[in-house]
Amino acid sequence: MHGINAVFSPPPLTTIPHLGCVMSRNFEGLKQSKKESLLGMVAEEIQDEIRSFSPNFLSITFVPEFNDVRHYLWNRCDARVRYTYTINLERSLEELWNNLHTKLRNKLKKAAGAGLRLEKTTDVATFHRLISERFRDPSLDIPPIRRDYLEDLMRAYPERIGIYFLYDAEDEVTAVVAAQEYKRFLLWIGTPKVQTAHAANEYLQWLLIQRAKSEGYRVFENMGANNPDLVFFKSKFNPDLKMYFEIEEKDTLGSVSVWAYLTFVKRLMITAGRV
Repeated sequence: MHGINAVFSPPPLTTIPHLGCVMSRNFEGLKQSKKESLLGMVAEEIQDEIRSFSPNFLSITFVPEFNDVRHYLWNRCDARVRYTYTINLERSLEELWNNLHTKLRNKLKKAAGAGLRLEKTTDVATFHRLISERFRDPSLDIPPIRRDYLEDLMRAYPERIGIYFLYDAEDEVTAVVAAQEYKRFLLWIGTPKVQTAHAANEYLQWLLIQRAKSEGYRVFENMGANNPDLVFFKSKFNPDLKMYFEIEEKDTLGSVSVWAYLTFVKRLMITAGRV
């Protein structure tokens, strides 16, 4: 990009939260000496591949609970701690309900009697319009996700990406969200604030927790733990806080490019999205 080589995992502006590497399910049962050997091999192969691109800027965000990033620190990468929320769905529904904040349970009871209904849809156009309005909020500082990108994903993974609308008794949309549904049920994009008298976002998430449990998912991930404006709302569901790492490496040209992106390019994209 304009003479600057950059390596991203996951790619920027895709809202993908994190990517590999993912170790074998047997990894935790290995002796520490074997773990050290395997992690060293994995890190070396990743870094050899990265070096072939000679990047000015590198960013890798690992999956939750992959916490040993020492090899990247030894290679002079910087590491930042990130967080996400997860809910263990292997517990009973009664236990999940009882673990909710008292005020949240009261809101959910009222919403349950208001005739709200959940529907899974493929209506990308309406979904994109609603979330774009939310992303254009200057306080979020998030460029709006592209509609054609969402449409491509829906075509590529029709069974793995779900778009959910919550309707009121008058068939008006009160809440929307997109979820990734593979191995774990992950709340992905949303939920925007829709003007409504009901606790729509809370009720939507509770219905999806029940749906994910009934479909056999063991983990429900609710992103947003890194945003101080969202943590109180999301913590009402009494999730577990999980840690993951983002590593970065940049030379002088890479540092300048990151500064320019954050200062000018990103703001221009957000402004253009509001037009």
